[in-house]
Amino acid sequence: MTALQPIRSHFHWRKWAIPVFLGTGAALAMLWWSLDQEVLDPATQTATTSRELLQSFEWTARASWALLAVFGCILLRDVAYIIRLRLLSFKQFSWKQSFDHIILWELSSALTPSVVGGSALAILILKRGGMSGGQSIATVFITALLDELFYLLAVPIFILLSLAAGHAVFPPDAGMGFGASIPWIFGIAYAFIAMLTSIIFMGILQSPERTHRWLNRLSNWKLIEKWSAGLRQWSLDLLEASKNMRQRSFLFWFQAFGSTVISWTARFLTLNMILYIFIESVPHAAVLGRQLVLWLALTISPTPGSSGLAEVALPAFLGDLVGFGYLAAVAIIWRLATYFLYLFLGAWVLPGWISRTSTTAS
Repeated sequence: MTALQPIRSHFHWRKWAIPVFLGTGAALAMLWWSLDQEVLDPATQTATTSRELLQSFEWTARASWALLAVFGCILLRDVAYIIRLRLLSFKQFSWKQSFDHIILWELSSALTPSVVGGSALAILILKRGGMSGGQSIATVFITALLDELFYLLAVPIFILLSLAAGHAVFPPDAGMGFGASIPWIFGIAYAFIAMLTSIIFMGILQSPERTHRWLNRLSNWKLIEKWSAGLRQWSLDLLEASKNMRQRSFLFWFQAFGSTVISWTARFLTLNMILYIFIESVPHAAVLGRQLVLWLALTISPTPGSSGLAEVALPAFLGDLVGFGYLAAVAIIWRLATYFLYLFLGAWVLPGWISRTSTTAS
């Protein structure tokens, strides 16, 4: 099988149909179901329905600024990701190549079950783009390390800010019947992320030589004899890439983590700004805190990019904070801005990228 075939098989149109169908179906079903449900008007606290709220909604200057902020968050998120990839690739990739790889990386996550993640495909994307196999692995794992480190730091910060503002950290029941167990599940998952972050740090930055020896021993297993030569080469490339990473300056890591913070903050603030289009008073710290909990819940979704589950879970996680009146519409816009956008961009970038990188595939 050529390198071209795996890439095309991972991006086959059938893989697009599932998330599009699940996400669109769940969003439209939720919107239809919610239209005539009794809710409270966020402005007046009087009983009404979502249909009446949407019909009486008036566009304001606040909504215009909030919509501009949504576009700004999307742009900031992707620009920060591109800058980080340029840094971690030691500027091996041009700005155009970095843009293509980030969009395809997002596309791979959108088409892969969240519980699996898109990291394996991201390694293939970077390798096809011109990186060595080991450097591709190192780059993907370092991005994971930076992402998880941001999450580990953000959780206590926004939990404290949310509590200081008088808001509960976890939704009362999340609308799923196991509200009391959510803090325990969250605590276990948070501890697992901390352990995983430590393992990545040890394996890639602290003791890459030990990782190299372990991979070499693994390559001697008869069960994987077919891939032994490739695995040994990847382990050598990984060792060299890890050593290069370890030699980077404090400024390098400051910039890499700074771009991570900017990108993830913009990712989460996107929802806050969408809420601000409809609701004048948004408890921003509490909404950010709930998103951190929701994000962890969505990482165990068996559906591609959490499609179907994310649209339904958002109102359950935020309803007690901002009311349910506009949340069906908010969920649709949120998924358009953070999920479906990358399906559209990926469909635009993919054909040209495959054509341009066919000569580097091996």
